[in-house]
Amino acid sequence: MPDTLTSPEFIPQTVVPPEKPLPLIRGLWQTIANPLHVWPQAMYENPYHGVKWIGRTFHYFRKPEHMKAVFLDHADIFRKSQFQKKLVGPALGDGLLTSEGDHWKFQRRAASPAFRIEALRALVPAFSTSAEATIERIRKKPSGLAIDMQSEMQHATLDVIVETILGGADPGFGYSRIAGTVEDYMQVMGKPDVLDLFGMPNWVPRPWGGKGRRAAAALRAAAANAIARRRASGKTHNDLLGLLLAARDPETGRGFSDVELCDNVVTFIGAGHETTALTLAFTLYLIANSPDVQDRLLREVQDVCGDRPIDAAMVEDLVYHEQVIKESMRLYPPASLIDRVATQDVDLGDAQVKKGDFAFNLIYVMHRHHTLWDNPSRFDPERFSLENAKRIHRFQYMPFGAGPRICIGMKFAYMEAVAILATLVRSLRFLPNAAHKIEPNIRITLRPEGGMPLFVEIR
Repeated sequence: MPDTLTSPEFIPQTVVPPEKPLPLIRGLWQTIANPLHVWPQAMYENPYHGVKWIGRTFHYFRKPEHMKAVFLDHADIFRKSQFQKKLVGPALGDGLLTSEGDHWKFQRRAASPAFRIEALRALVPAFSTSAEATIERIRKKPSGLAIDMQSEMQHATLDVIVETILGGADPGFGYSRIAGTVEDYMQVMGKPDVLDLFGMPNWVPRPWGGKGRRAAAALRAAAANAIARRRASGKTHNDLLGLLLAARDPETGRGFSDVELCDNVVTFIGAGHETTALTLAFTLYLIANSPDVQDRLLREVQDVCGDRPIDAAMVEDLVYHEQVIKESMRLYPPASLIDRVATQDVDLGDAQVKKGDFAFNLIYVMHRHHTLWDNPSRFDPERFSLENAKRIHRFQYMPFGAGPRICIGMKFAYMEAVAILATLVRSLRFLPNAAHKIEPNIRITLRPEGGMPLFVEIR
């Protein structure tokens, strides 16, 4: 079979952008409901624009040169905004994702050994085991009914997190409890607050955030209890928590405090559980609607792995699987919007940024921009073949961010997604669900409204 798509070209569903900018008040309310409904079609065709409001400029970036300036060349000037910190801070505290300056550098240096390729290869069996458990759950479900694969992928990736971070079953990390808690947090805290959009100070009460704050507290309590149980056990484990407990800054010798450990355990739950689950859910939707791609995946996993459990060496040979994952993350990047605020004036050539200006880096828009991609709405994993990937600008494709703060778990996520996808495809065939409309919505991460119900057949 040829490398390119042979079935009719599949254009995945998404939000249709408005033809022109929305009026101010309607735009604000749509920003709260779903920012994808606010970004007009021109954003996908033009390189830049800025909007002045409440005394400052909001810069909307979606070209690689601007991304390079924000995330690499002037990374010390563009800092995390208070908007972003208010969205994730209640749960993640001051961990790797939210901290700045020397505190971030310490945590990054101390945690880096846990994410070296040698450590990650040892985790691949946990990825395969989680996928096999998913298959067994699906086998037990009634035939002929659609299965919410977003929920199943959340279950699978949480199993991975519990195994690889906490070393196995933990009383505070049951799937039903944690999945519901994460969902509560995302739905309540994962959208802009109308009072923040109007510049109201933090002391103004936000009673509607109570459910989200309780969810954040529950996540942090579960993490703190797991850390306390590990310390009390006196045992050493070669899981991520064990590596973090033993981690020391190579420059100072300092280790993580319990609060810092809690911040980062919750961070890895969010980054390692939620984002990978969403990537896999969107990927299964894409291949369910592209049978030739799904068939090629099946042939690759059969050729590389046979019927053996997938190990680290096999993952590295599942090249087409990684292409499919990367194309899925182009179309539906979990981190679709990354905002920064300028701490001083900076000249970006076609954009003059002043101190206090906001930089909204529209990853979702850049990944679908008409000047950067050929037929950008089409699902085509060949964009990421070894030869084609060489032509992609380093800052044109940013599912994991970029620059010094690129996601520390990027390789972990790719290996996990490839191992789970290969294990699933070998045993299951995914079929489309024409009755379900796919509408992604930004709730910190890019999530499909109403889950991802697909039909599944046992091979």
